[in-house]
Amino acid sequence: MTSLVTGAAGFIGSCLADTFPADQLLLCDPRDDKMLNPDAAVGAIGDGAVTAVYHLGAISSTTVTDLVKVTQENILFSSRLLEASLEKNIPFVYASSASVYGTMVGPHREWHPMKPVNYYAITKTAFDMMVRQKIKDIPTARIVGLRYFNVYGHREHHKGDMASPVHKFIHQATENKQIQVFEGSHGYHRDFVHIDDVVEMTKAAVDFESDIYNVGTGIPRSFLDVANIIAKKLDARVVEIPFPAHLKGKYQSNTQSDNEKITLAGYPPIRISLEEGIERVLAKR
Repeated sequence: MTSLVTGAAGFIGSCLADTFPADQLLLCDPRDDKMLNPDAAVGAIGDGAVTAVYHLGAISSTTVTDLVKVTQENILFSSRLLEASLEKNIPFVYASSASVYGTMVGPHREWHPMKPVNYYAITKTAFDMMVRQKIKDIPTARIVGLRYFNVYGHREHHKGDMASPVHKFIHQATENKQIQVFEGSHGYHRDFVHIDDVVEMTKAAVDFESDIYNVGTGIPRSFLDVANIIAKKLDARVVEIPFPAHLKGKYQSNTQSDNEKITLAGYPPIRISLEEGIERVLAKR
């Protein structure tokens, strides 16, 4: 049994890879020359060297506007991997995103209309639509999309501005004993889901029925909640800063996973609370 993990130098991909024996794993990430490049990854599937694909690689920045770059990575490469997996009839698990729901207020269900507001979310929406059509066209296909909500945990240091508020607030509290939140942060809620739950769900997804599933706790928490929890643990203070003009109209007020679909299907529930998750992050600093 050999699993291919793309995005293996990234946050979720590297954490998932850690759960496999090294001799049962192929890693792909163009950022690491010790790993397979995209062409080699597709070739490995075609050669029969892979028994399952976990496609977590993507340009995940919501500020990227280069259409060629984001389309090649998030749609074309994803499509090549999917077609190769279908040809070999092996499970294909891929990372979708709750960003496809846009500025709609949760709880979000998988059948809700997709209303992306940036190029990253548009590419995820497009590929989700392609996958749904493939599942209809090929009843024997084994394709599972996972719409990750706001994932946080250790190993976010390389993500820069795309890192979770948990990571950013811990860094601020450690460096300056001060956590900055936008004005009105008590009214902005996210479904924060810990990396350990995400990895467990992702690894199990090879056995899910073909479909697209939300991956979140179902319990939205405000940015101010996150800041206050971390401030208390690290003896820091919380201060408000003006809301950035460039985010107005593009900032989700609430994300919340509706977990009915995945629960009814009998798959493992999300179990780690925000408080416990923050404790886990702090313990691994």
